[in-house]
Amino acid sequence: MFRIGRYSADKTRPVVIVRLRSTWDRRLILSNCYKLRDYRERVFIKPDESVEVRRKRSFDQLKRQAERDGKTVSVANGILTVDGSEVLSLRQGPITHRSS
Repeated sequence: MFRIGRYSADKTRPVVIVRLRSTWDRRLILSNCYKLRDYRERVFIKPDESVEVRRKRSFDQLKRQAERDGKTVSVANGILTVDGSEVLSLRQGPITHRSS
């Protein structure tokens, strides 16, 4: 188990990531998370997603945002291009551009 974010005395770090040893442990925890509704603080349990699922969600979100902003968007071979610049690849993730 480990926490996300830096420690600050006046704030709480709300995210805790727990690595489990087996799928059975994961299934057991997720099947009993409804019991947290009675807890006075708000507690959520969410299973982690694969890299492919996270990239697809980022891909769709970036595409919608660019279209909403009126930018030129195209998709070819799993690569998102916004205003002529490659932004994200479903296979490799974010594409960084370096100046020569």
